[in-house]
Amino acid sequence: MNALLGMQGTKPETMSSQEIADLLEKRHDKVKQSIERLAERGTIQHPPLGEVKNHLGQTVEVYQVNERDSYVVVAQLSPEFTARLVDYWQAHKNDVAQIPSTAEAFAQAFRMLADAEQRDAKREQRLNLIDAKVERIETAQIVLSARPANSESIVHIRRRIWQLYGLSDATVDAVMRQSPYGPKPAGMVRNEHAEADGATYAVYWKKDVTVTFERFVAECRHSAGKLYTHPYIEGRFKLIKHE
Repeated sequence: MNALLGMQGTKPETMSSQEIADLLEKRHDKVKQSIERLAERGTIQHPPLGEVKNHLGQTVEVYQVNERDSYVVVAQLSPEFTARLVDYWQAHKNDVAQIPSTAEAFAQAFRMLADAEQRDAKREQRLNLIDAKVERIETAQIVLSARPANSESIVHIRRRIWQLYGLSDATVDAVMRQSPYGPKPAGMVRNEHAEADGATYAVYWKKDVTVTFERFVAECRHSAGKLYTHPYIEGRFKLIKHE
C-alpha cells in the first residue's frame, strides 16, 4: 500500500489502470475491460493510453484515468476499496480539503452509475417500442415457407456485421430499425421448428443490408480509441473501421 501511495506532495492528474488494479488487488486486464465498458456506455470519459514498465521490465499499455472517473471504476469493480482510493488521492495532493470523504466519493460514484443505468433502461424501452412497431408492420406481409436465397435474418445480420465492423447487436438493431435508410424486409418466413408454434421472422436482402452498413460506417465520426458517434445512434459505440 505504501508503494501505491507514492511520494507525498506530488499532484498527478490521473492514475493508471495498473495502479487501480494494484489498489483493488485485481488482474490488470479485468480492470481495463471494465474501464472500456464504462467508457463505451458514456459513464466515464474514454481515457488515453500510455505505456509503463512492469516489475519484469516489460512494456505494458495502461489507461490514464482522471480522479472523477477513478471513483466510478472502483465503485463498479470493488466499492469496498473506495477508502483506499480516497487515501491514494490524499497522499498525492497538497490540498487535502479538496479530496472528498470516503462516503462522499462512494455516493457520487454510485449516482453516476445509477444515472448511466437509467439512460440504458430508457434506451432499451425506446428500442422495445420500435421493435413492437416493426413487428406489427412485418406481420402484415406475406409469409414465405422458406428463406429466399441471398436473404438473411437479423440473427445472421448481427453476426456478419459484427465480423465486418465489430458493431454490437444493439447498434446493428438500431441501424436496421432507427435509421431512415434502413433496409425494408424482403418478407416474413415461417419458422418450421416444432417448438416455434408457427412463429415468423423477418428476412432482408443481403445486398440491401451491405449497402446500409457501408453508408452508416462512412457517416460515423471518430470519438476516441475505437469509439464512434452517429446522428442516428444515441451515445458512443464501438466500431472497427477498415482503411
